[in-house]
Amino acid sequence: MSAEIGKGGLVEKRNQDGQKMNKQKITFGSLFAGIGGFDLGLEMAGMKCKWQIEKNNQCQDVLRKHWPDVKLYNDITKENKYAQVELICGGDPCPIRSRARSNGQSRHPDLSGYFLSLVGQLRPRWVVRENVLASDDVDFECALEILGYRTAIIRSDAASITGQSRQRDFVVGCREVTWPCFSEFISNFEDGKGSYKTRLGTREVVPALTTHRTRYDSRDCYIFDGGLRILDGDERTAFAGFPKNWLDGFTEASIARMTGNAVVPQIVEIIGKVIVKLEKVSRRENGGNPLDEE
Repeated sequence: MSAEIGKGGLVEKRNQDGQKMNKQKITFGSLFAGIGGFDLGLEMAGMKCKWQIEKNNQCQDVLRKHWPDVKLYNDITKENKYAQVELICGGDPCPIRSRARSNGQSRHPDLSGYFLSLVGQLRPRWVVRENVLASDDVDFECALEILGYRTAIIRSDAASITGQSRQRDFVVGCREVTWPCFSEFISNFEDGKGSYKTRLGTREVVPALTTHRTRYDSRDCYIFDGGLRILDGDERTAFAGFPKNWLDGFTEASIARMTGNAVVPQIVEIIGKVIVKLEKVSRRENGGNPLDEE
């Protein structure tokens, strides 16, 4: 028989002879967790969240609703004692890099240094960082290599999965998986491409969701169904890749902001499943604890 997979660490299972077998899930910590895109995606891949860091009050409400038993911290710049995890993930705030912002100087600080500091402190086996397409991705990648990680940048687009053309770079680093396995990891992914061209052009998918609720612009999400209108909250939630009712109770403006900043869970799930596969191979070869089989 199998015990229900809940919020706790080890999962107990029994084989046909009734013998207990302890099988463990890959644990992760989530930085800049937002509304849980990374967290949901990695859980769908078979991992388990140990802690989250998120400063925004409304996003904290979303995280507490869906992960009530997970430790939630509110400020990555403050010193805390975080539990050891095997993977650290996060999408540090991107306004200083985003094409959706205005041409003025961003008032948001670059927090990637705090991301790297926590990686250096905990030294997880895996690191996954999501951000907009930007030239300084290679700087983050080089910093991980200095910390001893093998790295790669994976460029993705959620267009074929959720209908939202959302191009993002994922910087992935691993410490203990051999390079041949990591090369296999990279080969599982292909570059995505956006599907919309101009504001008035025909397109099969919507452009990337932005945080603006009422701005009519070629960078934003609007449709024509008898009249021109902005996507509503339910439509934004779906295009962002989250289950229906994930953001129930929030205003349209809040949903626009939260989905515009969100990581698409289904893209994370694809990356997470490959990591789980490689970890299973690594643990078998090195005699480590087996991973739980879903």
